[in-house]
Amino acid sequence: MPSPRDEQIRDPRPLTELRPERLATLRVIATDVDGTLTRAGKLGSDLLEALAQLSAAGFRVIPISGRPAGEVMGLCRYLPGVSFGVAENGLLEIEPDHAPRWLGEVPDVERLRVVGEHMNQAHGAGLRLTGDAFCRLGDVAYERDGRDETELLRLRELAEAEGVHLIWSNVHVHLAAQRPDKGAGLLRLLNQRGIDPLSVVTVGDAPNDGGLFEADRFGLTVGTADVVAQRRWFSALPEFTTAEREVDGFLALSGWLCGRG
Repeated sequence: MPSPRDEQIRDPRPLTELRPERLATLRVIATDVDGTLTRAGKLGSDLLEALAQLSAAGFRVIPISGRPAGEVMGLCRYLPGVSFGVAENGLLEIEPDHAPRWLGEVPDVERLRVVGEHMNQAHGAGLRLTGDAFCRLGDVAYERDGRDETELLRLRELAEAEGVHLIWSNVHVHLAAQRPDKGAGLLRLLNQRGIDPLSVVTVGDAPNDGGLFEADRFGLTVGTADVVAQRRWFSALPEFTTAEREVDGFLALSGWLCGRG
């Protein structure tokens, strides 16, 4: 489906054009999880090795996911080099052995569920709550179930008519009271922890990562190769993209960072 934005969109540059001096001040990697750290939906041993190498090189890794608080807590506890993260598309700060902390306004989850049910009953949306809904605190998410962008745009229009926002990742469809913005949530977390946003490289693959790519927020923004085919659905695009998809793109970036270009 063509978009009016198409002619105004400039494709991100290949990662191979990144100048080494851009890497010198980077100390933190804030990364999406599904489709960015995974391959065919799974975390692999090559990722764990890369995270260990990044940690040894002095990098801190912050997972920033659309997944629920409960799942991100597990990532923060067990992944090498990870001690805290952000869940539910920027809503919650997650740290093991601490209660989740809100980074955005506390939503009316019941109203979001009502909107989802109305979309199902009145418009045949076919929205199916995610299996991890039981460990979500402020986000209402549904399985993407293979929907293409044409159908997702239809659902977005229906949601907007109800006064709520709809965004999607490569696995889920999210309803939210405010426009989901991982980048805004990340900025609040960085401010609270005294971390310079210009020391952060953000990484993602899907439209719900658009907030991580907003200009002048972070030191460097990188998308996997998956961004290019979906570029017209992003609120903002990264400066650079890898030649590789999924976790292979993240691995390519981590090689650049560990080798400093």
